[in-house]
Amino acid sequence: MKKTFQERLISIPLDQLTFIVPLPKKLIYYEQVLLSIPSVWSVQPALLFIKEDGDIAKLNSMDTASRLIQDPNLTAIVLCTDDEVIFREEILALFRECTLPIIQIRDGTLLGLFLQTSAPFHLYGQISTELYQFIDKGFIQIAEHLAAAFETPLLYLDENSQLLWQSGKENELRKARTWVNARQKQLAKNEPVNAADNDPGEPYDIYCIHAANLARQKLIASANLADWQKQMLDKLTGLTALMLQLEGMFQEQQQQFQEHFIYDLLYHKFESHKMMIKQGKTWGWNLEKPHHLLLIDPKISGSPADSNWMDEILTRLETYVSGKKEQFIIFPFEDQIVVLLEDGEIRTIHERKKFVLKAAADLEKELASQWRSFQFKIGIGKWYRETAFLNKSYQEAKLALRFGEIWLEDKNIYHIKELGGLRLLLHVHEEILSDYYREYLAQLIESDKNNGTEYIKTLKAYFRHHGLINEVAESLFVHPNTLRNRIKRIEEITGTDLQNSQEFMNLNIAIKVHSLLSQ
Repeated sequence: MKKTFQERLISIPLDQLTFIVPLPKKLIYYEQVLLSIPSVWSVQPALLFIKEDGDIAKLNSMDTASRLIQDPNLTAIVLCTDDEVIFREEILALFRECTLPIIQIRDGTLLGLFLQTSAPFHLYGQISTELYQFIDKGFIQIAEHLAAAFETPLLYLDENSQLLWQSGKENELRKARTWVNARQKQLAKNEPVNAADNDPGEPYDIYCIHAANLARQKLIASANLADWQKQMLDKLTGLTALMLQLEGMFQEQQQQFQEHFIYDLLYHKFESHKMMIKQGKTWGWNLEKPHHLLLIDPKISGSPADSNWMDEILTRLETYVSGKKEQFIIFPFEDQIVVLLEDGEIRTIHERKKFVLKAAADLEKELASQWRSFQFKIGIGKWYRETAFLNKSYQEAKLALRFGEIWLEDKNIYHIKELGGLRLLLHVHEEILSDYYREYLAQLIESDKNNGTEYIKTLKAYFRHHGLINEVAESLFVHPNTLRNRIKRIEEITGTDLQNSQEFMNLNIAIKVHSLLSQ
């Protein structure tokens, strides 16, 4: 008796399913289940179910893959393993081109599901177990996987029909957002959107997420999906509603959406500036005006007494800036704190830099006064007229921190512009930079290592204090004459004259590059 492959998949927990090669929308039928790779072609429509690691490894062979795709009766492949299965790209391309679907599951007992001759599916019998696994894996990871496997945009809207999260190809997401925006009033009032309201070529389905009295959210997806795909999305929204209904899960889900937005804000340039501004309003952030980006890096001396120190710092910062006339947005990211300082005023370049440095100094002073066991370093990126470029400012703030901590040791605040032309070196291949500094410093480094001469430390202080002998000597705790003799010896070893402006600059750059690569 023929069985429908996709109908079996509906009863498998969503967290178990991995679509290695997407399934066609059209139903796939099979009459037998093969438990090992066949040496000859199947005589009737067959499903290949593989559990043995050896057989799974054989699929990465071009000979095996070519033989399987030529079998006219092989309809699909199921891999049953806990381990991640990595295929060679040319093998995956071959399976995709020949539309031979491959999925992966973890539970070997599901073999019985594919062997059934009838279909008495019990979709809700294991709902508690599936919900637990769904929460453990997370909505975003599962939804992103389904969006890619079904080739549909997915948009998650809050109870006010504001976009919280999205996944899919950008051109498809743009069409879906246009459709949502055109029906904003209907969606916000939870009014039905009739099929007649759909514009030609833009059909979308609404999957409602009703979590008791907590939320009435929505998932938007293409209407051009097969029934079995719609059933899976319906299952996704049902599990999401149950998850949100659990104590604390609603807030946790909102936090996940915010973290996803923050990651996009700092690592990607939003294609739609308007969409970025709209999503920001979901969290109460006004991103219409330009902002400075400050990156605070708390340096801990020893182990902090309280493990909640990050939450305490954030709370303190929020309280502190609430009394300021300037507008701040503050959030944690990767064990650091990002501060967005609104600055839409008309200022000169000098005034703008002075404004943000003053704000940074105030923040650093406030934090240092409360947490004496911490040292707070602050990197500042460039100001951009459009907040769509905050991702660039974030990368610049990271570079300012990285280089400033090495070279500007007497400071805690570093603006990217203070690095001047030296920041260009950060984009040069590391091997080229390494060759450059070794050309000038190799003998000095070797002498320091073998003889304890401290030539590199001396040069760092010399350039930091602009060659002023008394200041350099004081910072190194040596007599000026001792320093002069040491500088003379450095010039002899390197064959340079530090009174020559060009040679001074070359050696200065070499020292800075060495400091950067040696951290």
